[in-house]
Amino acid sequence: MQADDQTTGIDAVYAELERVSRRAVARARARSAPLSFVEHSLVTFIASHPGCRAIDIAADFSLNRSTVSRQLAGLVELGLVTTVGEEAPAGSAETRRGQVLALTPRGDELLARSVDANRAALAERLDGWRADEVEQLAASLHRLNTAFGDGAPGGQDAVPV
Repeated sequence: MQADDQTTGIDAVYAELERVSRRAVARARARSAPLSFVEHSLVTFIASHPGCRAIDIAADFSLNRSTVSRQLAGLVELGLVTTVGEEAPAGSAETRRGQVLALTPRGDELLARSVDANRAALAERLDGWRADEVEQLAASLHRLNTAFGDGAPGGQDAVPV
């Protein structure tokens, strides 16, 4: 593949991924999904990384720790996330950064509902695709996600937290 062809291909992939993300967020809002895209992302991370802390989320998402702390404060206020362990002093920046995070039963319930809603929407979009096409898409997305997560340029290690 020539450089111009590759650039055009990369532009097309970028545009399609951006479109998928934008539509997923809009669909979640329109269907009154139980969790917003950001809430879903954070709650999913906490559920799949037992013992994680806010600093772990910030590093994985390449976000500023204060941004993550504000988002987590909202999830705690909604009763979806709780902190486990010793309490940091009130008003301390370490209140949620240094403590282990866990989902509450309500957080588990809304995550399950959100996953079900998102999977149903995806299944609806992939209706009519052959099984091998779905497998090929999954393999390609896995390969792309792996490239972002291995410390390669543009990967999770690209932005210091």
